[in-house]
Amino acid sequence: MTTETLKTSKKLQRPTLTLSSEPSASLQSLDLAGDGQGQGKRSRSNSLNLLDMMDVMDRRRRFSAQLDTTGLQSPTTRPEKVIVTVRAVFLKIGEIETVKECFSAEAFIQAKWREPSLDRLVDTPVQIDDIKWDKYWNPKLSVVNALGDPKESVWYTVIFNAQREALVCERRRIKGTFLENLELNEFPFDTQDISLTLMSERSSEEVELEEDCCEMSSINVQSFVDEQEWNLYRHVSVTPKTIERVYQASSNKHSMLSFTCRASRRVGFFLWNIFFVVFFICSMTFTTFGVPYSLIQNRLQLTFILLLTTITFKFTVNQSLPKISYLTYLDYYILASMVTIGLICVWHGLIGSIISASIEATTALWIDRWILIVFVSIFVGGHIALVLFIIFGVLRARRRDSQKETEYSEKSKMLAEMSRSFLMNLGN
Repeated sequence: MTTETLKTSKKLQRPTLTLSSEPSASLQSLDLAGDGQGQGKRSRSNSLNLLDMMDVMDRRRRFSAQLDTTGLQSPTTRPEKVIVTVRAVFLKIGEIETVKECFSAEAFIQAKWREPSLDRLVDTPVQIDDIKWDKYWNPKLSVVNALGDPKESVWYTVIFNAQREALVCERRRIKGTFLENLELNEFPFDTQDISLTLMSERSSEEVELEEDCCEMSSINVQSFVDEQEWNLYRHVSVTPKTIERVYQASSNKHSMLSFTCRASRRVGFFLWNIFFVVFFICSMTFTTFGVPYSLIQNRLQLTFILLLTTITFKFTVNQSLPKISYLTYLDYYILASMVTIGLICVWHGLIGSIISASIEATTALWIDRWILIVFVSIFVGGHIALVLFIIFGVLRARRRDSQKETEYSEKSKMLAEMSRSFLMNLGN
C-alpha cells in the first residue's frame, strides 16, 4: 500500500509596497530649511518601490511562461488507458421516499489519477492556483442518478505517493436528490440499496474506474435523517459497471462505479397499523357463524360489510406504495384475507341451498360447524407460516447484512493498522 502526501505549495512572497503621502521618521528629524532635500529623498524612495513592484510582476510573468513552455502541462487526451481510483463518503442521507423512489443525500467524492507531467513539482514550490487544470487530462466524471441540478463544488490538488509520483486529486461535494429503483417485493420487510453512480464521459478504452484500495468509502450514520423508518447499515459496497450511451452514434461503452449502502425498513409501523388491523377484520368474519344458518341474509350482510372494509383498507395502503406491476408481501397478505372473507361469503350463500334441499337441520348444523373449523384452521395455519417465514427468511437476510457490516469494520481496522505501521516505518 502506498501512502500519499499532500503537496503544499508555498505562496510567492511579495514585497509589501506602501505608497504613503506621510514623511518618514528620518525625514521628520531634518530641519525645515532642508525641506527641498527631503522631497528629493521621498521621490527616490517612491521610485525604488515602483521598481520593486515591476520586478515582482516581471518574475510572475516569467513563472507563468515557464508553466506553459517547460512541459508541465499535458495534452487533454492520452494514448493509454488511465486508471482512476475513486472513493465516496455519504456525509448525510435525508428522507428515503418510497412512493417517488428517490432519496436526498450529501456526499463527498474523491478521484485520483496519474499525471506524469507534474512529477517535477515534487521539489518545486508551485502555487496550486497557478496550475491551469483545464489544460490537463480529466476523466470527466459525473453522477448519473442525480435528479435535476444538484449543488456541486469541485476542486483539485496534487499529491505524491511514496515513489514521488504525481497524482491529480479531484474532490467534489455534491448535494441533491438521487433516483433509486426500489425492489419492493418484500415490502414491508425489505432492505433497499442507496446508491451513488459515478460515470466517466470518456469511453472505457480511455479510462477505467476502480475502487480506491488505500482509502475506504464510508458513511456517516449519525447524520441519517429518516432513522425512525429505516435502519441504516455502516458498510459501503463498490460495484464496477459499464454502460452504452444510447444518444451517441458510436458504440463506445463507458466505465461506471456504483457506491451502495443498505437500509432495512423498520417493520413495527406496518405490523401494528396494517397487519394487525387486517388480522382483526378477518377474525371478525368468523363471528358470522354465530348467526343461525337459517338467517342467510343476516350472515351475508355482515360478511359483505367486512369484505368492503378490507377492500377500502387495501386502497388506503396503496397510497403508500408506488404504482408497481408486481405484488408485495403486504399485498399477498391483504389479498389472502380478502379471499378468506370471500369464501366465507360463498359458504353462507350455499348453506341456504343445502337447507332448501330438505337436509335435516342437525346435519346442516354439523356441516356448518365443520366448515367453521376448516376456515379457522386455514387462517391460523397461514399466520403460523407467515411468522416462520419472517423469522427464517427475512431475518436471515438481515443477518447477512449485519455480517457484511462486521466484515467491513474488520477491513477498515486492518487498513488503519497497515497505514499506522507504514507511517511508523517511514518515520524510522
